[in-house]
Amino acid sequence: MLYLDHLAMREKAVWKQVEAHIRKRQPKDYDRAVLLLADLHDLAIRQEDETGFQLTMEELRKRRAAKESFLRRLTKAKL
Repeated sequence: MLYLDHLAMREKAVWKQVEAHIRKRQPKDYDRAVLLLADLHDLAIRQEDETGFQLTMEELRKRRAAKESFLRRLTKAKL
């Protein structure tokens, strides 16, 4: 099974993992969250749902606006 196939089967859980990493407020956890988000972005492209991904990311950015370090990582990753 390909990685993105496996990711698709557990997509909701991965979004929850992203949130859990962000809540820890540690640089390593921010990096892990960004890596997972990059994978979710790849999955969205594969599923032809990049618009849905972008909307979810906008909401995430709004909820986490105070986490400047995390937002910088997102920008650097072009997410």
